[in-house]
Parts: sequence; C-alpha cells; structure tokens
Amino acid sequence: MKYQIFQIRVTEAEVNLINKTGDFNAVPKFAAKRDLDFAEMRGTTVEALAKECFDNGYYTHVANITGSDLENVFHIGNMGPEENIERLDRMHSISVGDLVLDENNILWVVANFGFNEVCELEVA
Repeated sequence: MKYQIFQIRVTEAEVNLINKTGDFNAVPKFAAKRDLDFAEMRGTTVEALAKECFDNGYYTHVANITGSDLENVFHIGNMGPEENIERLDRMHSISVGDLVLDENNILWVVANFGFNEVCELEVA
C-alpha cells in the first residue's frame, strides 16, 4: 500500500528569524512542532495538536512510502529500503509529530509509542 508522509518543514528564512529574535515562538509552526513532543504536558493530545497544525497548513507532503502497514512505513522511513520511498521534498526520518495518510484517507500521527488516529479526511 502507498502511504503519504507529511512533515513540518521550517524554511531558511524562518530559521533566520528564530536566530535573529532568539524566540522560537516567532515562527508558530516551529513552536507547534516542538510542542508535538510534549502535547500532554501542554494540556492537549498529540492528535489534537497535529490536527490543528494540519488545518493551519504547517505540514508539507514530503514523500510517499510503499509499505505493508504503519509500522512498516515507520521502519522504511527510518531505515529504508530507499526504493520504497518516493521523495517529493526534503524529508527527515519519520518521528513523533509526523503524519501518515493511509489509503483509506485516515490521517495518523506518529506518537511517542505507535500511531494515533487524527481524523478521516474527506475525499474531494
């Protein structure tokens, strides 16, 4: 099955702004990416925060991975094989806060342990 991978990408200009101001919150998507690791400590869930970030357009579709299930996609996104990855943009290894869209249009977030369902996307 083919899975779509979404990651929060920070541009060079956004990194420069953070460095210039010394304020990570100067770039809301960067602050949100940081918060995904600690969602529960911030009084929310990783699913709710990921949905908010997705709705705000913070995520970029960076790759498609052909795999058998979510765990296999996680493995391929971190270890390969490269021929199972169709890269569309810069991509880091799959980690907490990244999103995976399955063939049933279910959006999953990589959680601290496993995957949590975010929502079902409506087909346009």
